[in-house]
Amino acid sequence: MASLSALGVMVVAILLAVALFGGEVDSGPLQVAMTLGLAAAVLIAAGSTRGRPREFLGESMVGGITSAIATFFLIIVIGMLISSLLLAGTIATLLSYGAELATPTILYPVALITATLIGVILGSSFTTVAGLGVPFVALAPLMGLSPEVAAAAIVAGAFTGDGVARVSDTVVLTTDMVGGVTPARQSSIMARLVAPGWVATLAVMIYLGVRDGGGSFDGGAVTEVIETEFTVSLLCLLPLLLLFIISTKSSAFFAVLGGALSAVVVAGVTQRDLIERLADDDRTYIVQWAEVSIETLANGFHLDSPIVELNNVFFGGGAVGLLPTVWLILVASAYGGLMSRTGMLAVAIRPLLRWARTSARLVVASAATTTGFNLAMADPYVAIIVSAETYRDKFKAARLEPVAQSAS
Repeated sequence: MASLSALGVMVVAILLAVALFGGEVDSGPLQVAMTLGLAAAVLIAAGSTRGRPREFLGESMVGGITSAIATFFLIIVIGMLISSLLLAGTIATLLSYGAELATPTILYPVALITATLIGVILGSSFTTVAGLGVPFVALAPLMGLSPEVAAAAIVAGAFTGDGVARVSDTVVLTTDMVGGVTPARQSSIMARLVAPGWVATLAVMIYLGVRDGGGSFDGGAVTEVIETEFTVSLLCLLPLLLLFIISTKSSAFFAVLGGALSAVVVAGVTQRDLIERLADDDRTYIVQWAEVSIETLANGFHLDSPIVELNNVFFGGGAVGLLPTVWLILVASAYGGLMSRTGMLAVAIRPLLRWARTSARLVVASAATTTGFNLAMADPYVAIIVSAETYRDKFKAARLEPVAQSAS
């Protein structure tokens, strides 16, 4: 009863926050709801584990947090990378070239491919959707196409890219929680798993584009608007190349950090007019560049253009902007550690654990638990942490490779 109560309170708190705040829930309300759910779970656990010292509850939560500690730092530098790529004109260059090359017939597949690539580079599905969703959804009706289908292509590509990116927060969190598998190995396995679905989606998008895209479109108009604020150049894509190179030689943290730092250097070379407008003072350019770069890395990029549509596309990122996600994972990892190490979660899903007596059933049970928690709590971080904590020892006992759990 105690285990179900601890789960139920958390689920209800999350669903209530989602119902009240909708799309703005992850900016604070969700974290508050989960914190309250964690507090309730601690009180329930304290009442149901009277044979153990109270310190055990704290140690359980600390153990969960420790498993996810690398993810906290990665998320912070991901925020820095996103804002620095906006400042460097990297995203603007990608969108400009995309608008120049895209026709109504290929807009859907271009949206899917672009979102996948950006998702792999940024390692963040929600940021990719936010950055690419607006321009592609806006382009679709101008080309006589469906904005809903364009949005679907962006979402499919963004989440696919996030799932296979070495620098993805969810990939790194999964490998940290499971243990024994590297982000590179996880990325390789996930790429094989999602490839058939991605190819099928691409085929559908090509078909829909050929069926619906009979008109013409002047991408030069979009490029002209972008170039009123940014310098579009192949040099702006250099941070992406460096990010990829570093990711093959080093950890995700240093790859993302290196990409962010190289982006602000490229911005200093390519986006002088933009930086001078953002600084809005008479100091030397090197001082303006340093101030704007640090401000962007810390608090995100804000274009502040008279063209509202551009402001809606080119904004976001920054270390501070990703702190709510750190807060969310902090609470989720503490909750996962508490529920797993006190045995409350095992009690709640005991029928499933009894069923999972073979290796194949264990993989199915792990996937079902992760999916179930994701659906119930609308939060992938909680689902990853709780499932990893619950099944880690069982996969070891079954002598299965850690990647069998991390991929499920």
